[in-house]
Amino acid sequence: MLDDCNFNPLVNLSEFEHGRVLSFHPPDGEFTVLNYRITGDFRTPFKIFPSVEETSATKMELAIHVRSEVPENHFGANVTVEIPLPRCTAGASCSLVTHGTGQSTAEYNIQEKSIVWQMKKLPGGSEQTMRAKVTLSEPCTSPIRKEIGPISMTFEIPMYNVSTRYSQMPPTYYANLSGGRGHRDTGVSCFFALVVCSI
Repeated sequence: MLDDCNFNPLVNLSEFEHGRVLSFHPPDGEFTVLNYRITGDFRTPFKIFPSVEETSATKMELAIHVRSEVPENHFGANVTVEIPLPRCTAGASCSLVTHGTGQSTAEYNIQEKSIVWQMKKLPGGSEQTMRAKVTLSEPCTSPIRKEIGPISMTFEIPMYNVSTRYSQMPPTYYANLSGGRGHRDTGVSCFFALVVCSI
């Protein structure tokens, strides 16, 4: 159940209120169709399992495991996972554990103090893991550890038409992501961004 939502002024709200159909004439490029918030249980297309281990006073090891919950005949494309690190991070090195297909890269962004993990394709039902060794410029304390996260994720699901693919599911099924974005070919791909978890 949606707790609240607001639509872009381009959306014809009368059609949505009567038939639960989003109708609009999109401008060129990408734009936000609607923003919404959910506090109840919902099923996300991806699950993230983070872990942090302090190996010494100034070193930590992070493991981020991503599992694709989309059907096997679909995939996540242009998946980006961003992990903010503490301000006192001196450096980080990343390694990828590959499970099947997919081109992936993970790098430490020194200006943003974050790790950016990009996957060209994440097939439905598959899993990927990224590990990072983080060095801090000062000993790790509880307040410093709290600066890790929250993890955010952006992705596309090409050829995934949410209005018909799960027509037997209740309408609230489609309200499982925050920040849905549409573009001119709205029936071809679904674009999403979500903040998934804090570490």
